[in-house]
Amino acid sequence: MAGKLGREPQRPAVEKGKKDRRARGRALAIFYISAFLAVVVSAILLCTFVFFRVGTVTVTGCTAYREEDILQICSIAEGDNLVLLETDSREAALEYRFPYIERAEIQKHIPSTVEIVITEAETAFSIEREDGSYLYVSQAGKVLEIADSPAANSAVVHGCVTTNEKPSAQLAFAQEADSKLFEAISSQLAKNNLEGITDIDLRNRYDITMTYDGRIVFRFGNTNDLEYKTMFGISMLLKMQQDGDLTEETRGEIDLTVAAEKNKAFFQETLDSGETSAEDGIAGRDPAQPEEDGGEDGEAGAQNGEDGTQNSQTDEG
Repeated sequence: MAGKLGREPQRPAVEKGKKDRRARGRALAIFYISAFLAVVVSAILLCTFVFFRVGTVTVTGCTAYREEDILQICSIAEGDNLVLLETDSREAALEYRFPYIERAEIQKHIPSTVEIVITEAETAFSIEREDGSYLYVSQAGKVLEIADSPAANSAVVHGCVTTNEKPSAQLAFAQEADSKLFEAISSQLAKNNLEGITDIDLRNRYDITMTYDGRIVFRFGNTNDLEYKTMFGISMLLKMQQDGDLTEETRGEIDLTVAAEKNKAFFQETLDSGETSAEDGIAGRDPAQPEEDGGEDGEAGAQNGEDGTQNSQTDEG
C-alpha cells in the first residue's frame, strides 16, 4: 500500500512529458509545412515576376491586315509579364478595329511566347440597300463594309432594310419582321453548313425564294414556318445530291409551300428547252419524321410519277 502511494506522484510528470513531446512534434510539423508553403509561394512569385516575360509575339491566320498594325492595336511589348498579361480587352479591340477579323484569340505559351490567332471574316451575305449598293455581312452577322456590287460567292439578299451599318457592328434591321425572316433562313444555312446560296428574295412576302448555285430555286411561299421550310428544303437538296438525282447541270425548283402542313415538297426540273419535266415530282421528307406519318400522300409524292408532278404544278399554280 505504501509502495503504491509512493509511485502515484510520478504519473503527472510522465503525462506532462508526453504532452510536451506532442506539442514539440506539432510545432515542428507546422514549421515544416510553413517552410514548404513559403518555398512554393516564393517559386511562384519568382516565375510570375521574373522568369515568364514576353519575348516573342507572333500573328497567325491573318492575310487581310498587316502584322504590324495588329501588334500596334494589341500593345504587347517585349518584357511584359506573360502570366499577368490581360487578353480579353485586347481581343475585343482587334475584333472592333478590324472588320474582317471575325475572332481574335491571344494564346500564351510558356516561357516567353504570345501567339495572336486570327479567324478572318468572310462575306456570306450581300444585302441590297435602297441606294443600290450592298452591305457585306459575315455568317455571324458582323458588318464588314458597303460596296457598289455584291461580293463574290455570297448570297445576295433583297427586300429588307438594314440599320447599324457601321463596320464591325452587329447586323440590325429596321423592322423586326425582316430580322425574323433573315434569321430563319441564315440560321439553317449555318446549322447545315450549306454553301453555294446565291440569292435570297424577301420582297414578296407571299412568294419568298432562295436560290442555290443560280439554278435551283427554293420556293417557300409565305412567311409561315419559314425556318422549317428552309430546313426541309436543305435536307431535300442534300438527299437528291446524295442519290444522284441532282447533278451540276440540273436546273429547277423545289416547291416547299406545303412542307409544314403535309411534310412533303416537290422538285420540278427545267429542261434545256425551257420547258419543265412532267416526270420529276420528287417529295422530300423530314428525316426526323416516321415514314408512316406521311400516309398515302407521302408514298404518292415520293414516287416519280404523275401524282407528285400534278401536286407540284397545282401548288405552283
